[in-house]
Amino acid sequence: MSELAGHVAVVTGAGRGIGRAIALRFAEAGAAVVPVARSGGEIEETASLIRSAGGQAAAHAADVTDLAAVQLVLDFAKATFGTPTLLVNNAGGGVPGTNGKFEKMEPEAILQGLNLNLVAAMLATRLALPGMLEAGQGRIINVASGAGMLGMPYLMPYGVSKTAIIRFSEMLALELDGRGVSVFSITPGNVLSKLTDPLWPKREKLAQNPPENFSWIFPPGHELEDKGWYPPERAAELCFFLASGKADAVSGRFFSVHYDEHQIAAQAERVEREELYALRIPTLNGLEPAILYGERGRK
Repeated sequence: MSELAGHVAVVTGAGRGIGRAIALRFAEAGAAVVPVARSGGEIEETASLIRSAGGQAAAHAADVTDLAAVQLVLDFAKATFGTPTLLVNNAGGGVPGTNGKFEKMEPEAILQGLNLNLVAAMLATRLALPGMLEAGQGRIINVASGAGMLGMPYLMPYGVSKTAIIRFSEMLALELDGRGVSVFSITPGNVLSKLTDPLWPKREKLAQNPPENFSWIFPPGHELEDKGWYPPERAAELCFFLASGKADAVSGRFFSVHYDEHQIAAQAERVEREELYALRIPTLNGLEPAILYGERGRK
């Protein structure tokens, strides 16, 4: 497969789970991949898996919340393979001390959560964007969450930052309209990975007596996909579809592993006209953003 031949992809959080699956899928499709994470051993393993399968990869360890470190990653990618034209901001997750009641969270933990799940992705995008614009092509995929679409308690600042990532992706897509760079946000669903594996021996017990407001995380029974649980390869396949350019007509939209991405792309005109797969606030008079804000800044 060579749909991504000629592309250079930077994938953050690529040491395991979703990020590793994305890196492997991009490489399979012909992209040269730079897996990024703080854990040098894990991303080197990702790169080794790619190379052993005949692909191109070179790992680079970095803390994505460190601006200078991210710049070094992009410089490394350019020097090794060429200007990055694909960026997947996948790094993120829960920060110790940020699950539970907001009034009990330490301010430092709140800042760490926002920096990891929002600021890091925005800064990496800002640093990668000039090269993409100069190349005349690029696709940026920001890994958000279903928690960014729903008002869930006990998940701040994670949920708040993921909501912001969805809005950031749309706003940036509007700015870049017609300039060759597309932007998307996605949710990978609840993913079966190393992070969640330790929970499964206790799953049945937790399903009967779940932690406060978290019953949806521990579904009883074994039909996991019916409850929103997916292997990381499903998210990787979604990212590959977006990276391939097949959804460029709906740049800025939010995609989910629960949706049919092919159908969304095939109905791009309707998606744009009805403002589907985007954060909106319906009112008693309906959804009327054009009346309030004009034509959303489109040229």
